[in-house]
Amino acid sequence: MASVTATGTVRTRSGDAALLAHLRTFRGQGVVEGVFRRTVNILIPDDMLISLSAHDGADAPRTLVTDMDHWSDRGISPGQAVLFTPLTITLGAPATPTHVQVEGAGEWHPITPSLATLGPDDLTVAAHALDRLVREHGSPGGLLGPSPAAPPMEVAVTRALAEGRDMLTQAVASADEPAMRRAFLALIGLGPGLTPSGDDFLTALALLSALPGSGLTPLARVLSLVLREHPGRTTRLSAATLDEALRGRALAPLLDLVHTLSHTSGHTEARVTRSLRNPVRDVLAIGHTSGTDILSGLVTGLRLEKELRGSL
Repeated sequence: MASVTATGTVRTRSGDAALLAHLRTFRGQGVVEGVFRRTVNILIPDDMLISLSAHDGADAPRTLVTDMDHWSDRGISPGQAVLFTPLTITLGAPATPTHVQVEGAGEWHPITPSLATLGPDDLTVAAHALDRLVREHGSPGGLLGPSPAAPPMEVAVTRALAEGRDMLTQAVASADEPAMRRAFLALIGLGPGLTPSGDDFLTALALLSALPGSGLTPLARVLSLVLREHPGRTTRLSAATLDEALRGRALAPLLDLVHTLSHTSGHTEARVTRSLRNPVRDVLAIGHTSGTDILSGLVTGLRLEKELRGSL
């Protein structure tokens, strides 16, 4: 049963420190953008999307992790007004409102890792180890190709994803910015769900581009421009996720994985594989194919980083 008191009060366990700071003084009104079993998404002024997660959700940018087991049967539906007063968010049907208390929540500070200590050989080893784990344990239906007995639409989408990935890889390697734009437009919003496969793939590349010393800075610049020029190309949640990744901010499990990678200099592929197993498992647990597609983007990004460093 969902953890809600008789007065409809929900406690916030932890939250993005930047969002918590904003909510300590914020007064105003928002609107429910989407309701799911484990998440409620709320649009607040300035088109900022924030998420209220169930207790088993991961820390993430613009997210509060509450003590709710689930958000079903709370009378919350898209389009409803949401009232913000300092440290309290009130949503749901007027007769049975739910008050989300923010005071006392633990602050999550995403720490941007660095891959600067990894040389070209280290990046090659890391990419090989990660690619093997993804192929062994990942979910088909996105960047890994169609699932067995996939319907024609899934086959077409996975083919388009592979073509977009290859187009982007060639464009970044050759520093062809017009080709990068075409590749981004082919990938952004491609696939079903709130965070389509193409966006999940790009999220990992965007995160790598934000790391200190990354050679993927041109990719970040072009992707940022494309997102600004085509705001309706994908979902609000996916656009927000990409925007945060470009700032070096991402889901805690993904940041944890990259932190682990940053400490693999000089390690053998077998040792890297052992160290990545648990972090990879945690990322694969994100969504249906989202975790797999994010990791596929990370493999591509590591290979591109190695190629770009070798060309310097």
